[in-house]
Amino acid sequence: MNNNILELKNAHVRYGNIEALKGVDLHIAEAEIVALIGANGAGKSTLLKSIVGLEPLNEGEVTYNSEILNGVYPERDKKNISTPTDVIVKKGISLVPEGRGIFPEMTVKENLEMGAFLIKDKKLIEQRIEEKYEMFEILKDRRKQLAGSLSGGEQQMLAIARALMNSPKLLLLDEPALGLAPIIIQNIFQIITRINKESGVTILLVEQNARMALKISDRGYVLETGNIVMVDKSSNLLENPKVKAAYLGE
Repeated sequence: MNNNILELKNAHVRYGNIEALKGVDLHIAEAEIVALIGANGAGKSTLLKSIVGLEPLNEGEVTYNSEILNGVYPERDKKNISTPTDVIVKKGISLVPEGRGIFPEMTVKENLEMGAFLIKDKKLIEQRIEEKYEMFEILKDRRKQLAGSLSGGEQQMLAIARALMNSPKLLLLDEPALGLAPIIIQNIFQIITRINKESGVTILLVEQNARMALKISDRGYVLETGNIVMVDKSSNLLENPKVKAAYLGE
């Protein structure tokens, strides 16, 4: 039985003449944490955006819970499929984008409410907000504060909390440690692990801090210029000489 919550098959994304993804195959089993590591410009953010429909595929398919979300078949043996991003979110996938993407002129609470835009039940929204305040206590203290006035670490916590408002089954994280101090990074990674272990949320983690990403993940993929060049258990990748030399500074 296939217990993969997400599969990418032969995924191609092009920007004009530039091929950002060159036939990527990737799968994630339910409740896994999977790290995707690679240099700047390797195509990591493009891959995440292609999952939620923000970057259209030129070829290949994205499957979630055995349902094809987006599929492009140049040979036309199948009908092309395109699912709008809001529908993908409703199905249970949330993306925390690189740079956090919070609304700086809105309060912490208003940002969380924006994360629940698909939920019509106001009581449920309030319940979800209180749950996020329990997980991120600092946000409760800052709930009336403008999001733009928060520290970088607090903004990242808010971005993650907002993504969780829709109770996703699959959470996509794009560079959650970017620009943060080491002690804050440790805190963020502890939160990511807790979300996975306590809530059973499957996580695909794109992260420049390859060592931290591989330490908390079950498996890892290495992406180089649009190609998956390596996939293994994260513990093995941490000991791999090529990974050490290229991404771990050894």
